[in-house]
Amino acid sequence: SEKILNLFKYKSSIATQYVQTALSLYLPHLQKNHVMSDNQTSPNSRDWLLLIGGSTYKFTLTGFYLVALVAILKNHGYSLNQLSWIHLIGGIEAAKVLFAALMERRPAGRFGRFRGWLLTATLGLSAVFGLMACTDITQNFPLLLACCVLLSAMSAVYGCAMLGLSCIVLPPRERGFGGVIQTMAARGGKMIGGALVLWLYQEYGQTAAAGFMLAFTLLMLLQLLCYREPDSPTAQGSWTALAARLISFWRRPETGWRWLVLLFTVAAPYAFAAATFVPKLADLGFTPKQTGGILAVGIPVACLIVTPLSGWFSRNYPRRKLVFLLYALQLPLLVSMTAIDALARVHPWLPPAQIIALSLSYTLLLPVILALVMDKSDRATAALDSSLQFSVVLLGSYAAGFAALRLAKAIGYTDAYWVAVYLAVLVGLLLYLNRNLFNHSDRDSQ
Repeated sequence: SEKILNLFKYKSSIATQYVQTALSLYLPHLQKNHVMSDNQTSPNSRDWLLLIGGSTYKFTLTGFYLVALVAILKNHGYSLNQLSWIHLIGGIEAAKVLFAALMERRPAGRFGRFRGWLLTATLGLSAVFGLMACTDITQNFPLLLACCVLLSAMSAVYGCAMLGLSCIVLPPRERGFGGVIQTMAARGGKMIGGALVLWLYQEYGQTAAAGFMLAFTLLMLLQLLCYREPDSPTAQGSWTALAARLISFWRRPETGWRWLVLLFTVAAPYAFAAATFVPKLADLGFTPKQTGGILAVGIPVACLIVTPLSGWFSRNYPRRKLVFLLYALQLPLLVSMTAIDALARVHPWLPPAQIIALSLSYTLLLPVILALVMDKSDRATAALDSSLQFSVVLLGSYAAGFAALRLAKAIGYTDAYWVAVYLAVLVGLLLYLNRNLFNHSDRDSQ
């Protein structure tokens, strides 16, 4: 029981640190004064219900797009080249820093600062899922791509608006619990959007799966219509100042173009391999329901158990050593992926075990990457700096996924996995050659 209690304490502390940094994107004026946080009242039951429901829905969209939709399309005979476009379109998520800036600088309307954005995004998503429920868009590739663009864009807008609403609703003393909600919503939402939707698809068909997403979306729309957003001031700042910061950030001695390249590539080897998980499992004979269980249930549960190890590593090793240690852990696992077909002949469930193990190695590395991002963020513009860096990581990940599916189609999965191994070695070399960039981080962590 003591270990379980320590696990929850650790998860809460990590969530608190991340959420307070991320949420400050919507409260830059708090860095000048703390009037609002002092006068902010505790959230009521409607606030908590919307935060829980909205956060879960956002990650349900993620699970649906990256797991369920890809598995459904693969089951309908879509080629890897066609699936690669789905991953590339998902890169719209990397533009969330621009969506957030637009929300922050647009005056609040009759629906509030963020509720109007949430309503707009939910209506757009309702249209997409309604179309999917009424029409077999798998038979119309251009229409499918248009739906994916709208789905990705509205999902990014919804996520930014929910983050902003969380900020104005939650006072500082409640943000730790808000971080726990975000963490649990991420796991639960991916299980709903991935595993549950694929179960419905396999048992009752595509219409039932899309109909469930439509019903969930309409439920969130009804909740938003009954909700009243509390008043909050709009942040100050011009678009010129914003654009200048997006450029000047990369000109600092502790960042520079080298840090930009590292951020773009550091998650690319795992993202390269991860993009092939759904189609490869399908080719190995796993049903959509089994694929959803592996990727949307097995991986999140395993990651929830293993994540506290990263905290132990962070307390016992400086970040520069930790980056190399955890990054090197991916290499043998990526090499093992090149033998996935041979291992599948030994036992059919060895490939899922490989996939989960590789995902766990990245799960251990991810908190260290997030910590480095926070280290490189200036205190005065912490939220904008961190969002900018996260966007670069996301952009590199989606680009790697696009390339992976293209290469897997052209040269086969085995050779594509070797490309991921070579990419990992190259990125490891870049990390070593630019290890002086982590000296600043090590001093901050001491």
